[in-house]
Parts: sequence; C-alpha cells; structure tokens
Amino acid sequence: MADAHAHAASHAEGGHASVATYLRVAVVLAIITAIEITALYVPGLPNAVLVTVLIVFSVFKFGLVVAFFMHLRYDSKVLTALFVGPLMLACAIILALMALFSAFLLLPRA
Repeated sequence: MADAHAHAASHAEGGHASVATYLRVAVVLAIITAIEITALYVPGLPNAVLVTVLIVFSVFKFGLVVAFFMHLRYDSKVLTALFVGPLMLACAIILALMALFSAFLLLPRA
C-alpha cells in the first residue's frame, strides 16, 4: 500500500514543474526581453542583423512559454506533435506567401 502511494506521489510531482522552475523561466524571459529592447537602441546595427536577432530571440521565448507555461514539455509526444506539426505548416505557408508577394524584409526588391 505504501509503495502504491509513493508511486502516485512521484507521478503527480513529475507531471509539472516546480514554482522555482517557473520563476527561473520567467527571469530568463525577462532577460531576453531586455536584450531585445536594448538591441533596438544599438546605433549602427544593420537592419538585417537586428531583424535576425529579434526573430531568433522571439522563437526561443516562444519555445520556453510553450514548453513550460503551456506544460507541453510534460505532455506526451503525440500532443507535442499535434502542436508542432500545424505550427510548422503555418510557418511554411507564411513564408511561401511572403516569397510569392516579395514581402521579405531582409531581401529588398531592386
């Protein structure tokens, strides 16, 4: 009986992150946001570099929010695939539309 109770308790704890983990993720998100805002005020930074840095940081922040605050990190791989699959499809469609209508910020038309 005690073994079943211990197993149930360990299973419940393994399902979600601790409060300390959430606080660490929040601090990392705040630091990344501060770096993004600082990058906007760096004089002489080329637009291509600025846009690339902002996109990379935004993708990283999106991944942290989805993994921890939406609990996707602790869900089954099937649910992760059901989330990531359509997300990748949507990104591919957006990039295809941008290419179709020449809306790239990094590759201006001549």
